[in-house]
Amino acid sequence: MRTLRLGLALGAGGTKGAAHVGVMKVLEENGIHAEVVAGTSIGSLYGAAYAAGRSPREMEEGIRTCPHRDVIAFFRHRLKIRHNNRLARRFYEALAGLQIERLPVAYAATASDIVDRCPVVIDHGPVIDAVEASIAIPFIARPVAHQGRYLLDGGFWESAPVDAAHHLGADVVVAVELGDPYTLPVPLHRPAAWVAERFRNLPLERTLAGLPFTVHAVTREITPGRTADLVIRPQMRHVSGNSPFGMTRCLDAGIEAARAALPALKAILAGEPAPEVAREFTPARPRFALGSDI
Repeated sequence: MRTLRLGLALGAGGTKGAAHVGVMKVLEENGIHAEVVAGTSIGSLYGAAYAAGRSPREMEEGIRTCPHRDVIAFFRHRLKIRHNNRLARRFYEALAGLQIERLPVAYAATASDIVDRCPVVIDHGPVIDAVEASIAIPFIARPVAHQGRYLLDGGFWESAPVDAAHHLGADVVVAVELGDPYTLPVPLHRPAAWVAERFRNLPLERTLAGLPFTVHAVTREITPGRTADLVIRPQMRHVSGNSPFGMTRCLDAGIEAARAALPALKAILAGEPAPEVAREFTPARPRFALGSDI
């Protein structure tokens, strides 16, 4: 019988992305190895490190020992992996010189084209370039010129890049979702569009050049993408993705959520019916999992 090819789809969430490492750690400890990784925003960074051969345990150690000031410096330096701060240097040492198509694990990052206003799957070329584009949060980072496009953060389109994982050839996709794509309340659509119009002709390399695209992205109707076989949503209440102070809590939340989801994942990978539908499992409130119809 053919072995099913496992793919991870790692979603956006800023510093809450430490939860991705917790999930990957639990899978590795249980002998479950992803052959495909697709990441968006922070998911692209941790996904790239995993695809390059860095162990989840090594990443966990980095998170638990990382000073808060290093995370703040990384944001202050516009999320550039090539910048001279300690956290950027760690990422650079892990990813420098690597090409996506030569990684031991199939990998892709997703970003947003600010001109064509569409999602982009980056599945070839330098890893660092792809990650810098995917994590380029509007108004913090400048749009990244890459492969003939100007790109920003990829987390506007779906909670996790499930379509990209299938594109890479995954048979079973586990999505790790840290939140939903942001949408602006309807009463704010018109004033936001008015402001965006004032920045329409800025040079594309300027930080605020991403404003018209961002307004479009947060005011459009979200179209659901392909459904993952299993969705893990770590519980991270009262933690902001912009804060460096809750990363270890997020890491532990990822560990807890992954352990709770293990029976369903093992059943799916064995080709057996998962307990109930098992499309989503959260330890606190299961919605479609493990005999529950909640």
